[in-house]
Amino acid sequence: MDADQLLHGMDADQRAAVTCPETATVLHAGAGSGKTRVLTHRIAYRIAKGTADPQRVLAITFTREAASEMRRRLITLGVSRDSQSVTVGTFHAVALALLRQRLADTHKQMPSIIHNRPQLIAQAAREHPMSTRTRELLIEVDWAHARLISPANYAQTAKRLGRYTAAPHNEIANIYKEYEQLKIQRNTLDLDDLISRVIEAMRLDNAYAQAVRWRYRHIFVDEAQDMNPLQYELFEAIRGQRADVFIVGDPMQAIYGWNGSDKRLFDELPDKIRGTTVLRLPNNYRCTPEILNAATTIAKIVDPQIDVRAIKPSSQPVVLRGYADAEAEAKGVVDCLWQYANTGGENPWQSAAVLVRTNIQVELIVDALVKNNIPVRTTRPSKELNSAIADASQSTNRNELATWVTDVFTESDSEIQRWVAEQVQVFLKLDHPGNVDGRSFTSWMRATSAEHRSTEGVEVLTFHSAKGREWQCVVVAGAEVGLMPHSSAITQDQQDEEIRLAYVALTRASQQLFVTWCESRKGRTAGQSNLLANIVSETALKPEPQFVARTKPRKSTTPSLEDELRTWRSSRARVIKQPVVNVCSDYELRLIAKQMPKTTEDLASIVGAITARKIGPDVLSIVAQAESRLALQPLK
Repeated sequence: MDADQLLHGMDADQRAAVTCPETATVLHAGAGSGKTRVLTHRIAYRIAKGTADPQRVLAITFTREAASEMRRRLITLGVSRDSQSVTVGTFHAVALALLRQRLADTHKQMPSIIHNRPQLIAQAAREHPMSTRTRELLIEVDWAHARLISPANYAQTAKRLGRYTAAPHNEIANIYKEYEQLKIQRNTLDLDDLISRVIEAMRLDNAYAQAVRWRYRHIFVDEAQDMNPLQYELFEAIRGQRADVFIVGDPMQAIYGWNGSDKRLFDELPDKIRGTTVLRLPNNYRCTPEILNAATTIAKIVDPQIDVRAIKPSSQPVVLRGYADAEAEAKGVVDCLWQYANTGGENPWQSAAVLVRTNIQVELIVDALVKNNIPVRTTRPSKELNSAIADASQSTNRNELATWVTDVFTESDSEIQRWVAEQVQVFLKLDHPGNVDGRSFTSWMRATSAEHRSTEGVEVLTFHSAKGREWQCVVVAGAEVGLMPHSSAITQDQQDEEIRLAYVALTRASQQLFVTWCESRKGRTAGQSNLLANIVSETALKPEPQFVARTKPRKSTTPSLEDELRTWRSSRARVIKQPVVNVCSDYELRLIAKQMPKTTEDLASIVGAITARKIGPDVLSIVAQAESRLALQPLK
């Protein structure tokens, strides 16, 4: 793609970030500011200008889903059609690839990655009462790993930092020590060990370190406000003393301090890397002014100078509602969602989410939604998904894996099995060093692959899980004393993080935001969170509207263009016996449905010239038919 074309449709701040000099750059990108677009266009722009070699580009993200989205966008820009060009991955995925290559080069076997950490930490705890609270133990282990704290130093450090644990610090330290010893005995690694091993190898072997730095000369980091000291060590090891880095983050969205992240690492980057340029993206293209004003009212408690601006026109006011107890609130959440659904939008359940501070709140709300004919989307691994991965893991070599994929695409109608087969296809294309078999595939899945999601229904998830996501309608439930901020936040840093977490939750909404709370929860007094004190909600002061009867919204008998394209894509994939992503990605499919290309050239701007020639006749025909139907519809 032509470099100048990459700048079309960008505001002045975005263009400045994409075109800035090739020196160290730190970009402060607010919520909804288009940071992923800017980051991917920056990579494409550098490659188009010849100032970056695509095979020497490393783009690091913090979640598997974000890495998958970045890959899709780079493919759409025509930058990364070859799997061996731009490297995109999480810290863990990048470390896994480097470690596999390192061990293959030194003729050593790759240890397996632990597949059942709760079981291992329970064995480490033995008869200790904490053996049944494995999640809490693993949080402490992960925090210690992230902060580069050994078992010997854990108790002293945790006590000094005032870290709350359900057992004495010295007892947690003993369990942590036993956990590390069990990993050594069984020749297994957890994900953080991947990073530690690579850092150690680069520290001890200068030739290896130089080889890694030669391979990755242009470094891009997304969501850098969430870096922990362990990840920062890897970033610094790969960077060396070079200044060719482009680092994107938003201090107001730093919400993982409880898990070892340290936003000061991002804040201090301009001082640590000499000559760093600091740029900002203040324009918010996601949220309406009403939503952004509510969110920034909270954000100003910790950052009075926060600079974000809503670009969208005004829309619905933010709705604040209180209820007597958790059961009444759950029913109130149902009312909020039906109020949104009855506005007449297409696919209301797919564009709505309920966000809560803790997992404990989820079950009651999900039950209420299901009882009131609101479908609920889940992201938890299903038995079928686990079974499909286990089936693939039985393959003893590359050929058996490839055969398994062919069998699935030929014989299986299961969406989940076919999705796992697509992941195997991606894995095989990467041409990993060392053994390529079912065992190495499952290790790669744990470190790299984006999770499988169903696409129907309202999502109910925690504030933390919602990070990086957006919906047209969001209900923030449990916005009350004890939950927002959470009662466990004792230190000033913890309380500040809770405020940032509330800001993140509110800015997930693009068009409609409801905020609810209880006057009492499980017998304890709660009441409206003090964080909401200065948010004005006109709707909350008026009588609540009468809703249409709670029946499922009537679906159009005519499928949407996106649905038609998905049906066609599945059919074509079966014919050519390839995964659907080899026809076109979800991101490309959505762009086709949105832009409705009329010519092969229009289609090429979305999927690339080669793919456009292959699928153009089918796709353009489907689009033309959809356009004809739209033209025949009566004006409203």
